[in-house]
Amino acid sequence: MALEIRNLSKFYGKIRALDDLTLTIPNGSFTCFLGPSGCGKTTLLRTIAGLETADSGTIHLDANDLSHRHPSERNFGVVFQSYSLFPNLTALKNVTYGLECRGWDQKRAKARAMEMLDMVHLADQFDKLPAQMSGGQQQRVAIARAIATEPSVLLLDEPLSALDAKVRTDLRQEVSKIQKDTGITTIMVTHDQAEALEMADQIVVLRNGTIEQTGSAHELYNSPKTEFVANFIGNSNTLHVTRGQGGVPVFGTQALTGLGPIERDTMFGLRPEMIALSAGPSMAAPSLASTVKAVRYLGNFNIVEVTPECAPDQTITVELHGPAAAPNVGVRVFATLNPDYMRELQQ
Repeated sequence: MALEIRNLSKFYGKIRALDDLTLTIPNGSFTCFLGPSGCGKTTLLRTIAGLETADSGTIHLDANDLSHRHPSERNFGVVFQSYSLFPNLTALKNVTYGLECRGWDQKRAKARAMEMLDMVHLADQFDKLPAQMSGGQQQRVAIARAIATEPSVLLLDEPLSALDAKVRTDLRQEVSKIQKDTGITTIMVTHDQAEALEMADQIVVLRNGTIEQTGSAHELYNSPKTEFVANFIGNSNTLHVTRGQGGVPVFGTQALTGLGPIERDTMFGLRPEMIALSAGPSMAAPSLASTVKAVRYLGNFNIVEVTPECAPDQTITVELHGPAAAPNVGVRVFATLNPDYMRELQQ
């Protein structure tokens, strides 16, 4: 059952937290709401859950209008950042609690709870209290509790952000597997780009209460539509290009071959890994004579900042992967841009 959000708006006083949002969450998909703090992603999730009331717009699950239904009537599972486990109940009883509240008999609820704990690899921890478990284990219990009731939609509000880096990486792989195994339509709020890129079938990038762009991880990374998306998902160079004679694109004082004519002054985005550095210019793609401004060593790759001679007021960032040594600061190099990966951006 697809979740349909239509013309949703939410105000806090004079502040518009959600601005006429329209969005489809495909059935069985894993969707991430991604964006900086204050962009509206948590408000959108809470409004879908029924924990906030929209000022206008509708929320439909298949043919059912949920817009004014109480959260308990929506059959959604919710997992928060803070785990929200009962501290005086064991892992098993935390999971069975919601089932018993829905009228499941004790024997059936216990069997279902053990099945869920086994799915999150905690069947051997069933009798432990939350205080006796790690943060990652507590969050797995919270996930088991949320999916035990067979919800129509699973809502995850930054469930991994309180965990350390290694546990977070491991758990996001587990969450992805659980979602694929169960087929539950899942929505997760995150501000972590890597998390969204790895886990989501669909990413919804939010900014100031509006949707900036929606698409797969591949689409948003390789074909961002705006400067904001290009810079928020991964790293990107923004090149301010002017329209020269006959529509030839010009960067600073140098014409860029291989791009084709443009109709107006515009911006192009280019990922740092799509730029090569060499001692001489390329004849097949735009090459900018540049000076190395800074080099940062990050283990398996180097980040090199160069200043092009044709546009000395702009800095271009290059990622050099592999064992090759980075050039020294102050050296003159040629930065060759891959025109196949240059994307025109809106502001």
